Amino acid sequence: MTQIPKECSDDPDYPFKVGDRVAARFTEGPRGALAEYSIVDTTVCEKIPENISFEEGAILASVSPATLLAERIKEGERVLIMGAGGGVGSHTCQIMRKQGASHLVGCSLTPDRLLQEPLKYDEAINYSKDDPFSLKKYQDEPFDVVVDLAGGSWLRLVQSYDNNEKSIVKPASQGGRYLTLTPDKAIFEAESLMAILKPFLIIPLWRALKSRLWKRHHLPKYSFAQSLAFERSHLTRTMNMAQDGTLKAVMDSRGPFPFTTEGVRKAFRLQETRHIHGKVVVQVQNTK
Repeated sequence: MTQIPKECSDDPDYPFKVGDRVAARFTEGPRGALAEYSIVDTTVCEKIPENISFEEGAILASVSPATLLAERIKEGERVLIMGAGGGVGSHTCQIMRKQGASHLVGCSLTPDRLLQEPLKYDEAINYSKDDPFSLKKYQDEPFDVVVDLAGGSWLRLVQSYDNNEKSIVKPASQGGRYLTLTPDKAIFEAESLMAILKPFLIIPLWRALKSRLWKRHHLPKYSFAQSLAFERSHLTRTMNMAQDGTLKAVMDSRGPFPFTTEGVRKAFRLQETRHIHGKVVVQVQNTK
């Protein structure tokens, strides 16, 4: 995160002023991170509110997909979130509550944390002890939406259907939806163009068609919700929610990590575990 220098704000139509603190999310380009200086595109920048720190601003910029996910929820809907305690999950639940979700259930290895502020899920499941897809109470009263932030849950839903088991989510014909930001396996090898297209385009497109047409009475509507528009409106809404206290930035308590070789390595090692409590932050410069 940075402050706008004078030479960048001479244009009267420029959206920022000298000294503004801004946060930027990743885009197709220019690329750059973990450096004292970085080129960013102002199209995907937004001002950091005065009551928000640089670190919190960085977190909020990186979790703007949570805003788009949560805005798909309708008032009164029951939602199950897989990967509920991670970076996106820790913020999606807060915004879904603002959207009017009637019942939020999260799955995590640390369920007690999910019940605490600011997450405040209504229920929390330790997936290493209980399989949410086979719990009778959810089969009897299925969810309107399953949000998969961990990967692989669609295959489990299909398995339940193939085994003639009752599903824990309503079918598409009854408004049931399945939203995900990740392919079935979070780590894959991009050895060719087809290897990239398959998990991010071909498989999601096939599932989207299948769940909306000939399987709509059995499976929820599948949506791969990874893409972000090349504009700042969702980032603006995210910052506004943080400013008014609706959304609290959640950083993994093991951070922020220092901008040193070992500090960065520790941050990436933690990221690789895929057992993160909020967002992992590397503090390039101490702003206090």
